[in-house]
Amino acid sequence: MKKEFSYENLEVGEELGRKEVLITDEMIRACAQAIESQHPWYFEDSPFGGRIAPPTIFDNDTLRMLDEKYERFGSIHAKQSWEFKNPAKLGKKVTLTVRVVDKYIKRERAWIVMELVTVDEDGLEICRGRHTSLMSLKGGVANDQSP
Repeated sequence: MKKEFSYENLEVGEELGRKEVLITDEMIRACAQAIESQHPWYFEDSPFGGRIAPPTIFDNDTLRMLDEKYERFGSIHAKQSWEFKNPAKLGKKVTLTVRVVDKYIKRERAWIVMELVTVDEDGLEICRGRHTSLMSLKGGVANDQSP
């Protein structure tokens, strides 16, 4: 059963989800098509020793994992940052982990900051992304205003 998506239910440090993903040809092609890129490294060899995935391949996983754990009816995407360290390579298994890294009240509104970290099967960090959202509004203010 999913938890109610509320400020008081979210815990800083809480793991929202962890999953293993095998980087497949289908995944790479679907992401390349979605971003309208025909870069040859996604379809042929690259300087990294084989085909690689577009860096944004994990862009939607943070919210997907949040939605698997919480009953969320939207939030407002406020800010996002990425640190791309190594390419995700075709045929590699990667582990994605999403955690709540901060929550705060600002201007009487509740905010949540989540971080996704992706590591490949060899322990090599692929990327790290932070996603900041304004939680759902109710009557013009955040659901809960207590820190």
